[in-house]
Amino acid sequence: MFAQTAASVRFRWLAISACSTTYALVVLGGVVRVTGSGDACPDWPRCHGELLPPLETDVLIEFSHRLLASVVGLLVVALAVAAWRAQRPPVVRWASLLAVGLVGVQIVLGGITVLSDLSANMVMAHLAVASAFLATLLVVALFSFPNPVRTKATADMTRFRTQAAIAALATLALMLTGSYVSGSGAGLAFRDWPLFDGSLLPDGARLAVIHFAHRLAALLVGLYLIHVAVRAWRRHREQRAVVILSTAVVALYGAQALVGGANIWTLLQPAVAGAHLALAVLVWGLLVSMTVIAHRGALPAPAAAARPARPAAEPARAAALAGPARGRS
Repeated sequence: MFAQTAASVRFRWLAISACSTTYALVVLGGVVRVTGSGDACPDWPRCHGELLPPLETDVLIEFSHRLLASVVGLLVVALAVAAWRAQRPPVVRWASLLAVGLVGVQIVLGGITVLSDLSANMVMAHLAVASAFLATLLVVALFSFPNPVRTKATADMTRFRTQAAIAALATLALMLTGSYVSGSGAGLAFRDWPLFDGSLLPDGARLAVIHFAHRLAALLVGLYLIHVAVRAWRRHREQRAVVILSTAVVALYGAQALVGGANIWTLLQPAVAGAHLALAVLVWGLLVSMTVIAHRGALPAPAAAARPARPAAEPARAAALAGPARGRS
């Protein structure tokens, strides 16, 4: 029993390590993009034809991203091997195997992104796969923990799970539009925030429309996240993890919106742009976690084991007890 418990703890730590390292990798990928370091190594998988790159700032940023990607790949392979060797639940085993496949897709996309001179569409695809990869690892990590106690009606939690999933997908779509805004050069289509060059409505060409669409989507997604958090507080207070996550999502999303405004005020300073992506990916991860927890809470509770019937008293024992009673009567 102790060996199994220790193995479970090790597996959870491995899954958590893979999740946190992947988050760092996605954020570092954003730093590569906002600092313009994506083409610092014009070839792939080598850098300037060498295994060890020149000691230049942009080159080291890009090369660090590649090295961290290698670490993530090793962690994910180790996670999949551990999941299948220990016969973890099917969702953990298959999700870990999917994560290995997504690593391969991400490596190929990374090479194509570099060789395509960082086209907006390829950068967006790269971020989409990275986000799906992080979500898959979160599924592995969360399902490696014991199932929480379910005290609410299953149908009600099922509806909340659907709302949380919609919120997560909407946030992912918003992240991808933000990546396209940056990759297409529409980040400074307007020079103020929250107005549009001093107006409530935009007036401009294609880049202005792209920028406006991202802001409008951000407003709509923010309102929906508030709705989900209110529902969590009103209907699911007994699910503390869901309440805490929904509250954290709204708070972080508000901070991200302010950092998005600071992007414009600072004329897209790399540190601000990197913080904007870091908060976006964090919100995405929290929403995926909330969806998984709500899903597990919506599963039917296991039926209680039937209590064994109490055996009837033995005839001899009953007669022995009745004998003295008759004698006293």
